[in-house]
Parts: sequence; structure tokens; C-alpha cells
Amino acid sequence: MMDQSIISKPTILLYATQHISEDILKPLLYGIEEEGLPVVIEFHSGTHMELANLASRNSALSVGIGVDEVAIVLTYKNIPAHQFIYRLSGYSHYPNSLRTLGVNAARLVKGNPFVLDKRLEVAF
Repeated sequence: MMDQSIISKPTILLYATQHISEDILKPLLYGIEEEGLPVVIEFHSGTHMELANLASRNSALSVGIGVDEVAIVLTYKNIPAHQFIYRLSGYSHYPNSLRTLGVNAARLVKGNPFVLDKRLEVAF
């Protein structure tokens, strides 16, 4: 059962599969922190899309990040579950793009313009 205090706390939620090392996610976390927003990491089972969708629906800020072995994805609660804002495949090879994804997650919350990164796949 998920701790209800986490759900109501204004944070970006990052849901990852058990096989993901927090060390690999450090650039992403630094990007979010750089923009001054908190993030909570939880480990669950599912695909990156399922995890991101669930995280966005549980986040008080409506922003969720999902990570599995294949990709990392950023989404927002109000877009369809099968869509995303940004996706980065092979993320462990691109720490700068991971940081940019973190910055953009925070900027989504703040309503600020996104930072462009050619490695980030845009859904729409």
C-alpha cells in the first residue's frame, strides 16, 4: 500500500522497476533539483509507460516519470495514458539528456519553456 503522505505532498513522482539503479538516475535528479522541485522515487513493476502514467496520476503536481530497462518517459496526468511528453531510450548512455529530462519535468510543473535536446523523443 502506498503511503498517502507521499501522494498529497507536492512532488514529482518517479516510478522505476526494481532493476534500475538510483546511481544511473542521478543526472535526472540533479536536473529536477536544479529547478528547485522535490522528487520521490518508488520502485514498482510495469513498463515505462505504465509507470509514468501511474506516477502522474498519483503526483500532487500531476507530473510523473516512468523508468524501466528500455526507456525513461515523462508524462502529465491530463494527456492520454498511451502518450508521453518526452521519452529517452538507452538513457544510461546519455547523462546530459537525462539531466535535461529532469529539468523539463520541473519546468512542466512551473510552466516554463522546455530545454531542447535532440535525443529526447517528443510524442506530439
